[in-house]
Amino acid sequence: MTASILMSGVGMMPASSISPERLEAIERLGRLQSQLDLLQLRIRRVEEGSEPDDGSSLTMLHMRLDGLLEDLERQRRRATGQCCNCGGGCRG
Repeated sequence: MTASILMSGVGMMPASSISPERLEAIERLGRLQSQLDLLQLRIRRVEEGSEPDDGSSLTMLHMRLDGLLEDLERQRRRATGQCCNCGGGCRG
């Protein structure tokens, strides 16, 4: 049975047909998604008052969230073999 990898917007692809650079991009995508999920959870807890603000202002947490969302979108493009929007036409 051939190993397959599920990528958002691409579907199932045989793992053997994916370049090492794209595999690395897919792994980074997963790590970024985990960071994003944890940050969103922290923001929600701080906003609800169930987690004390430890000195990081809510504005700073939202700024980090915006940055992670941009990084995640860039990584999604790279994982699907597209340019990461760097302006250099890297094609992933």
